[in-house]
Amino acid sequence: MTTTTTTVSATAEQSGGSRRAWIITGLLVVFMLINFGDKAVLGLAADPMMEDLDISASQYGAVASAFYALFSISAIVVGFLANRRSNKRILLVLAVIWSVTQVPIIFFAGLATLFASRVVLGAAEGPANPLAVNAAQKWFPDHRRNLPTSLINLGAALGVVTLAPVLSYLIDNHGWRSAFVLMMVLGFAWSVLWAIFGREGDADAAARQSVAEADETGASGEQLVVEAGRAPYRKVFLSGTGIAVLVAGFAAYWGLALLVAWLPVYLSKALDLGTTTGGTLVVLPWLAGAIVIPLQGFISDRWMRRGVSSRVARVLLSATCLTIAAVCLAGLAVVPGTGAKLALLTIGLSIGTVQIGIGMTLIAEITPLAQRAAALATTTAVIGLSGIVAPALTGRMIDAAGESDPAGYHHAFLLTAVLMVIGAVTLVLLGRPLRDAARIAELSRAA
Repeated sequence: MTTTTTTVSATAEQSGGSRRAWIITGLLVVFMLINFGDKAVLGLAADPMMEDLDISASQYGAVASAFYALFSISAIVVGFLANRRSNKRILLVLAVIWSVTQVPIIFFAGLATLFASRVVLGAAEGPANPLAVNAAQKWFPDHRRNLPTSLINLGAALGVVTLAPVLSYLIDNHGWRSAFVLMMVLGFAWSVLWAIFGREGDADAAARQSVAEADETGASGEQLVVEAGRAPYRKVFLSGTGIAVLVAGFAAYWGLALLVAWLPVYLSKALDLGTTTGGTLVVLPWLAGAIVIPLQGFISDRWMRRGVSSRVARVLLSATCLTIAAVCLAGLAVVPGTGAKLALLTIGLSIGTVQIGIGMTLIAEITPLAQRAAALATTTAVIGLSGIVAPALTGRMIDAAGESDPAGYHHAFLLTAVLMVIGAVTLVLLGRPLRDAARIAELSRAA
């Protein structure tokens, strides 16, 4: 097993590759936009759908959680497959499945149909984010991956910001099924574009470029190498950084699951804003996310190019964001007035999500090149387990307090805040990416 460091000159071909890298990144942002539109459509349609199909809050919570039933398993299986197969083809298959799963809901809606459809959709969306991140990162060196990775995660925010008003309009004027029709059409349209314009990146070339740029600029104190070997996955995930990413990511994804499944219902019922107003205001946390997610990527990239360690630029920045989010969510139960609650919700459910993108970048930083697709997918699988529990548990809390009583929702938000504090503390105590990357690289050389 050998480690090779190669200097790469900035040729015209590489310049063209850079343009291609951003085209691919743009397509993957749209991919994630549709991905989160598929997730959000259930919450946006919840009120009329629950009334039409006579579904209780607990039953709806179970349907929302069903999305995550195979989410983690699929993420791991497909992630390992992506280590050896074209990411382009796998992403195409996933997008087609998303569209197909909308058909039963459109024509044969019922509790069982909703449950089965969301299970299959979750299985197809489990690998989506890690594969999209991996596909984009293949086009960029390490110290330039923060921004494209954050942009991929920005697609989630854009999915709701751009689609929520449209879907809400369709639901109000053409029935809740029409929203699922739109998501079906968008999925098929993206599949056609990706089949034509999608390309597979060269991760080895990106890594060599990282070495060359570091040699020329002295931008990073890290040892930038192209690792041709492999290390045990347990060493990645049981390293301090690996544990911190999983714990903090679990907390961040818990908040994301509540945002997708229950925020529209909280706005329309608990805050008594109605379906139309609630469906419009639900974009606020996503709109804030559309600002903070790329801002985090820009800041992290800028700091690291100036020589700031990834512990500061990634780990401590993420811990700070999670702490701010926790304070906001904990304050929901005590602040008076709808305006103040909306402000806290907007900050609390947006700023914590930056950990999902940062976590992916940290795992990529400490994982040997040949194993990154599987490592990223496994990370998504583990943190996605919170999505199985969060919506269903929240549904039980709401039923216990009464669907229109804010107390049940506030208990769920307080629990989320506690989890985020635990995640932030774990990051501060255990997150040492440079140290862990060096140890894992040594293991891969010795293998």
